[in-house]
Amino acid sequence: MRFIAIALAALPLPALAETFTLLSAPSAVTVYNGFALVTHEVSVDVSAGAHELVLPDLPQWVDAGSLRVSIKGAQLGSTRLRTDALPPQPDGDSAAVTAAKERIEDATRALRDLDDRIEDASVAAKAAEARLSFLMGLATNKELPSGPEELATLGQMVETQTVAATQAQIASQREARAVGEERPDLEKALADARAALAALTPPTDPKSLLALTLAAPEAGNVVASITYPTRASWEPTYDVMLNRGGTDSLTLRRAALIYQNSGENWENVTLTLSTLAPSGQVLPSELYPPLLRFEDPQARAKLERSLSSLSADAVGAPPVMMEMAPAAPQPNFDGPGVTYTLPTAITIAQNAEGARVELDALEFDARVFARAVPARDTTAFLMAVATNESREPLLEAASAQIFVDGALVGRSSFAAVPVGSEIKQAFGPLEDLHLNYALLDRSEGDRGLISRSNAKTQEVRMTLENLGTKDWDVELLEAVPYSEQDDLVIQWEAQPSVDVKDVDDRRGLLQWNLSLNAGETQDVTVAQTIRWPDGKVLR
Repeated sequence: MRFIAIALAALPLPALAETFTLLSAPSAVTVYNGFALVTHEVSVDVSAGAHELVLPDLPQWVDAGSLRVSIKGAQLGSTRLRTDALPPQPDGDSAAVTAAKERIEDATRALRDLDDRIEDASVAAKAAEARLSFLMGLATNKELPSGPEELATLGQMVETQTVAATQAQIASQREARAVGEERPDLEKALADARAALAALTPPTDPKSLLALTLAAPEAGNVVASITYPTRASWEPTYDVMLNRGGTDSLTLRRAALIYQNSGENWENVTLTLSTLAPSGQVLPSELYPPLLRFEDPQARAKLERSLSSLSADAVGAPPVMMEMAPAAPQPNFDGPGVTYTLPTAITIAQNAEGARVELDALEFDARVFARAVPARDTTAFLMAVATNESREPLLEAASAQIFVDGALVGRSSFAAVPVGSEIKQAFGPLEDLHLNYALLDRSEGDRGLISRSNAKTQEVRMTLENLGTKDWDVELLEAVPYSEQDDLVIQWEAQPSVDVKDVDDRRGLLQWNLSLNAGETQDVTVAQTIRWPDGKVLR
């Protein structure tokens, strides 16, 4: 037994549990479409054995169900999250906050020193005022000398002293005013210092306390990473630049606007932007096969007449109609998710209104042409088309600035472009390409339109005129009506012939691909006839 006791005493015993209270702040953030994952990371050197890490400064709204903890250098035991009855937090100001507080102290001290200087300058004025009061009191003194010489001497003394006291008073007042002129600058410096501190320290919100128990197999450094979701979002914004030269090209300069309302500042964090949408639809939609049935229309009409003859109180539940499956929401698919990690740390304050960070610039070969819609516009518009040959989809953006050869020409939205699809972008009007749209006169006497009870005929002429010195490839668009009823007959013919029908799968939309040289004019005519059965009305 003694041998066993000695052997047990020789074995290493685990160290007693220690508690480490560590202040934390966001160190890395991944922003998705609609929320963000914020990561706090803390490290501490521990001995072998059981320990507890306490983080007393997490936001109070952190949800235990979405909180995730990972440990390096030890094995995680349990996590406990408390949102009330928390112990006082230790002081742990950042270097920036400490510097801001020091600036406030310096500005306050400078104002105090200025007040002391003003008081010092005022002392001489108060002394001079006392001397003047004394001299004025001599005039009413009943014990003045009666001799002329003594009175003259006394009068000379009073005059000399009054002049000196008045000059001293005026000089002192001037000095005090001069010193006081420094006050506005010092007050502004104090206000700026307080504003800087307020920007670094959001209003103190209630906190949560996270306690982690862990077991370290050996002494060393332990790193704990705590991740939780918060309110934030980002959206892309673009500068779309058309570069005209020997080879036309399209440059897409991308940036991101980041909004965060997490209740805490992100100071010097590693920021990652993701195109994924984890908060979107994750389950496939359900399908509900429709139940179809037929019925005798005469019996149906009889039933409806019977029901309509009853009073509203006597009518029971309305007849059951066929129930169709509800329309399923359509997911917005952008292709595989892409992430952007900024190369340098960034600081974004809470409630930030669109903090802008630059991403990169993509360049594509472009085909430049003019698009003409004479039915709506009086000039053609400059267009460019390029293929998205990058390895990622281009996200939709509500805001894009449009440039031509470095000059800003306007703003527009930017449509999403999957990998391998075409980027189509307009770059403003071409004043040299004039358009005209006219309804032609008809021999029957009507102008441009013949209408009968069951027929309608119309002919239009579209004129393109190139007043400039540059040749243009022009895509001209016109719309003709279409029908889904066999008895509604629509016939049309065009001169010259149409190049593309049903452009972009839009029925009735026609396109001509024209080459319009400098100084040239081109006419395009479209005649259409519409017929429908007698007794019917065209809608």
